[in-house]
Amino acid sequence: MMMREKPAANFFMGSYMAEALLLSECGASTGAIQIAGSDSISQLPFFITTCDYTLIGEEFYAASAYLSREPILVGTLKAQDLAKGFLLALIVIGAILSLLHLPAWLDVIKDFS
Repeated sequence: MMMREKPAANFFMGSYMAEALLLSECGASTGAIQIAGSDSISQLPFFITTCDYTLIGEEFYAASAYLSREPILVGTLKAQDLAKGFLLALIVIGAILSLLHLPAWLDVIKDFS
């Protein structure tokens, strides 16, 4: 059907099995712009090699939240980003404190490990 219709763009979103390579390879041979998105690790190599743009893992969910503008999805995405920022700040602060060799800080770390 792709060879007959010659679409200008193909979008592959979601979970595919063996069809991931078959569909995207056929679309690439027609010269269409292809955008794929999946959170399945086994499908990503096929999409990356045959598609022009690939949404990997978390980008797939972020794109759907951004396009739908649904408040629950956007709020969940923002909360995850804030939690990641907070954890990153804790890691940086912990690294700085361990570089300063503060004895009290080292005792706290030993208690948790």
